[in-house]
Amino acid sequence: MSGHVEQQLRAELGRLERLLAHAGFLLGEVRVIDEGTWGRLDALVEGTNLAGKIQIHLGKKGRVSIVPQGSAAVAIAAAIGAHDGSAVSPNPPRPVETPRATCVSPPTPAIRASTGRPSTTRASRVRGRAGELVVDCSKFGGSLIGPTEWRGVVYTDEAAWREIFHSPVYARGHNNLGEFLAIIDACRRIERGELTCATLLSDSKTALSWFRTGKIKTTIDVESDCDAGFATEVRDAREWLNTADRPKWFGMMSRWDTSERGENPADFGRK
Repeated sequence: MSGHVEQQLRAELGRLERLLAHAGFLLGEVRVIDEGTWGRLDALVEGTNLAGKIQIHLGKKGRVSIVPQGSAAVAIAAAIGAHDGSAVSPNPPRPVETPRATCVSPPTPAIRASTGRPSTTRASRVRGRAGELVVDCSKFGGSLIGPTEWRGVVYTDEAAWREIFHSPVYARGHNNLGEFLAIIDACRRIERGELTCATLLSDSKTALSWFRTGKIKTTIDVESDCDAGFATEVRDAREWLNTADRPKWFGMMSRWDTSERGENPADFGRK
């Protein structure tokens, strides 16, 4: 199997990873399998109470087929189909084909300071409501671990979204953990009196679930898989969450529903 085939498979996995994260699923071990003129990628998928696997096949004509498997197959298929408009079927008889994936190299991220950065107003057609603070995370590339950053935006009296905080870019971070850290970052800023809001929103079911239960359920080894700065952020978040009044904080949180309201206004636009 050529390196180009593997790039295509990993690019498709990167596209699916965010869709699955929106539905509360976390990617686990990833294996690329050489099938001669074909290529296949297997990735474990874990949800709160379900687990399964997703297979991505690249055929001879450059067509990509997605096959969810395991106890979470139906939920995985629904998560993917609900967002990209394709009818993904769990477990063969027939895998469902999607257009050929393209592999685009992400821009090299510039490291930003988390403080002293001027706020900016973001152009967005998505309407907000007074007092809303929305957070989101972005991870570059299709691999499970990669450059990661997050930010928060508020809806202003001028009917626009204004960026009010922005993390540094961590060289080796993780998307679901980044979504969780974005929530914690916002809470700690509110606690320090730097921000005020009526509602704190995230589009990540996984991150909200971790906050509600007080347990970060991840399959990765943060200390070894992630860079030191990102691992420190995760440790600090765990410590803060252990002493926080979670019911009080969770009472002011809500999920940003992209199907009803449109794209998350804090989204980085790298899909």
